[in-house]
Amino acid sequence: MKKIMFVLVAVMALMVCNPVEAQTRKDKKNAKKAEWELQQKQKAEEDALIHQMKMDSIRNVQKTQEAKAKAEQDAIEKASHRTNTHEMPCQMYDNDEWFFATAYYTFPISKMNNAPTHCLRAARQQMEQKLKGLYKAVIRDYFDQMDIDAQSSDASHIESAGDQVITEMLNDTYEVCRKQTDPNDAGIIYMYMSIKMSKKQVVNKLTNAVSKESASRVRFDEQKFREDAFKVFEKSNEEQYNNFQQEQQN
Repeated sequence: MKKIMFVLVAVMALMVCNPVEAQTRKDKKNAKKAEWELQQKQKAEEDALIHQMKMDSIRNVQKTQEAKAKAEQDAIEKASHRTNTHEMPCQMYDNDEWFFATAYYTFPISKMNNAPTHCLRAARQQMEQKLKGLYKAVIRDYFDQMDIDAQSSDASHIESAGDQVITEMLNDTYEVCRKQTDPNDAGIIYMYMSIKMSKKQVVNKLTNAVSKESASRVRFDEQKFREDAFKVFEKSNEEQYNNFQQEQQN
């Protein structure tokens, strides 16, 4: 009888304890699952944060590079369109013997090797524009005095022929001055250059060209043409000098 009672008591104890232990194991399992889920969430948040930081870093580098490139381009464009109130280095003015042309070229230090070529090209363009403008003034003044219709096809052909001679003469220019600055804060360098061309040589070649073109088109007075040419050149000298004096006063 005692054994039976003991077994019953033991069975009742197990029935009371097992649900508690089962509940405890379930709670522990749920706690571990919650902890794992929390760790996964934290890891995902950390990975997302690291990715965002990397992307921000890349974007910042790109913005810095773009800003640097833009600043360099702005500096070049600003330099190309600036207006100086002082005399440029290498600035020279026409005299009785020579035409002068002065130009400048802006460039980053990485393009130093090609800068003289670009600057010389710019100076020759200045010389070409000057000579063609003066030639048109000479030829039209000559046409007026010789009673030749400046609008005629013959006159236009003679004018075009002179322009071609001027273009060909640009290789006969002489470089007489070249200066450059140190790089500025943006790394930009300014190079200045002045070239010259003989007035006598210009008049001789233009006279020959006009004489050749006039042979079968209009009458041509070589001496008159030469005189008119030097008169126009002298007037241009006076205008340049007056402009220079006005700049100095300002």
